[in-house]
Amino acid sequence: MNTNSINFSNAIDTLDSASAAELVSHVADTVLIMDQNGIIENVLNTQTPGFNHLKHLIGKSWAESSSTESRKKIEALLSPHQSADSQKWRQINLTIPNNPDLPLMVSVLHLKKDNKILGIGRDLRNLANLQQRLVEAQQAIETDYLRLRFAEARYRQLFDLSTNAHIIIDGSTFKIIEANSVAQQLMVDKTRRIVGRSLAEFIDMSDFTQLQELLNNSRNINTPKKASVKLVKNSIQAEVTVNFLREENQTVFLINITPLSEIIQDFKLNPNNERLINAIQFSSDAFVITDLNGKIFSCNHTFVEMTQVENASDLVDEPIDNWLGRASIDLRIILNNLKDKNSIKHYITNIIPNGNSTGTEVEVSAVKVVTEHESYIGFSIRQISQRISQRSQASGDLKQTATKLTELVGRVPLKDIVSETTDMIEKMCIMSALELTMNNRVSASEMLGLSRQSLYIKMRRFGITDPSGTEDL
Repeated sequence: MNTNSINFSNAIDTLDSASAAELVSHVADTVLIMDQNGIIENVLNTQTPGFNHLKHLIGKSWAESSSTESRKKIEALLSPHQSADSQKWRQINLTIPNNPDLPLMVSVLHLKKDNKILGIGRDLRNLANLQQRLVEAQQAIETDYLRLRFAEARYRQLFDLSTNAHIIIDGSTFKIIEANSVAQQLMVDKTRRIVGRSLAEFIDMSDFTQLQELLNNSRNINTPKKASVKLVKNSIQAEVTVNFLREENQTVFLINITPLSEIIQDFKLNPNNERLINAIQFSSDAFVITDLNGKIFSCNHTFVEMTQVENASDLVDEPIDNWLGRASIDLRIILNNLKDKNSIKHYITNIIPNGNSTGTEVEVSAVKVVTEHESYIGFSIRQISQRISQRSQASGDLKQTATKLTELVGRVPLKDIVSETTDMIEKMCIMSALELTMNNRVSASEMLGLSRQSLYIKMRRFGITDPSGTEDL
């Protein structure tokens, strides 16, 4: 079947500018009707959002209404000879006063019938926004990448310049990933390479099992763990500190290695250590070091004077509760609190000297110290006099309350007065026991000789609440 070819160019030439513009406006976002000099005579499709400002371009030059970099493209499109041979679609930016530039993809039609030019435009704002976001994202990525590179360079320099031995090992294979020069010198000879080899090659096998267990227990824990090991090189005894790290999907450990000889030497060379020991020894507050059960290791002169013993050696290996006012109750309360908090403050009790029935009112603070080598408790004991005056004042208040109660005689039955007095005394005793035990209800019930359930019932009855809001049922 034969078909007649249609000469589209001749068909376009038979259209006037108004008809052609109306036809093209159905497929374009905007249409500009211009004369041969590029002066805009009319604009179609200004109903498109953001295109209503194009009406202000009527009577102006298309090239002069565009950005500087777009003018050469427009001049090429307006020239009949250049536009026929060059790319038909060009990207330009129209400059609209008091508004952002309008990006368009444009082409032109030269109409011979009435000697007009049609500028056909497609909206590129969405594409321009995507390109702008892409550029901003790329710039942000490059900025972050440079920042990470600079940070990595700084930390690597600190890692290499550190005077301590540091290595980083893989958490699953225990192979060394990174090692600074100090670690290289401490663990291997100069000619041997340390990176890429297993940590087990440089630790005595009898100690590596313990270290491996420590590493496995340190996973997902941010608290540093310490252990003593023997290095294969020269059989050096060293202390290793293990820190757990996570890098994306990889688990690694940062290990610091310090020879024990350096630790001991540093302690001896540091004059502040001797100053601190002397200050504690001659402090006006008593200091006592005990094991976790309260058996005394050492104490300062003030505690010796408080207990009125002849020599400090007489206190060694003795339980500290021998000199506490409530004996085993006080020590049990302190030890129970140290299990949960690791430290306590302002516990009120008495120090009873040898052979005396009356004691000195003191305030006790304690801290539990746990290391890889040993665990112990440090007690700070301070004499207090201000609390005595406060209690005297409380006794005066109690007398005033008693006087007020006697005034009720004849007005209120004796049974009611006695009941109210009993309730008041019970409430004061419970509050005092809770204060002495730092709101430890178990210890308070033991101090009062009550069961825990009876204590809770009385607390609810008198409206006594725990500041922490918890009940140790």
